[in-house]
Amino acid sequence: MGFDITGLGSIADLAKGIMDRFIPPKATEAERAAVQIEIEKMLQVRESAVLDAQKAIIVSEMQQADEYTKRARPTLVYAGLLFIFLVHVVFPIAAFFAGKNMPNLSLPAEFWWAWTGVCGIWIVGRSAEKRGATGLAGKIAGAITGTGK
Repeated sequence: MGFDITGLGSIADLAKGIMDRFIPPKATEAERAAVQIEIEKMLQVRESAVLDAQKAIIVSEMQQADEYTKRARPTLVYAGLLFIFLVHVVFPIAAFFAGKNMPNLSLPAEFWWAWTGVCGIWIVGRSAEKRGATGLAGKIAGAITGTGK
């Protein structure tokens, strides 16, 4: 079983499924092939339109005047550091000086999974960007860091 990177195999399968449903069984192979080719062309046009729309949305988001959207990843990193600092440093010190027993505070496992995932991806992207990655690696780094190269 092959791996269909382009998605054309799925379009061809969909076209064949549509054709089997609507073309009479007594149609010749040439007629069936012609109909299948036309359906594949229409589906490919549709797929191209969807991809172009997605690309336009991403490009417009990266070109907008609101710079915060591009800085959202570092904000998640710094907010996570703030939460860690509060739970593991500030609150224990405050409880110690207040002479109170501090309740058992801990950040949930979901926080750690999400935060380390964001940090890991952001660090890899920033490292590639600072090393001057070009080509596909530069595009991926730009997508990660929000520079949109």
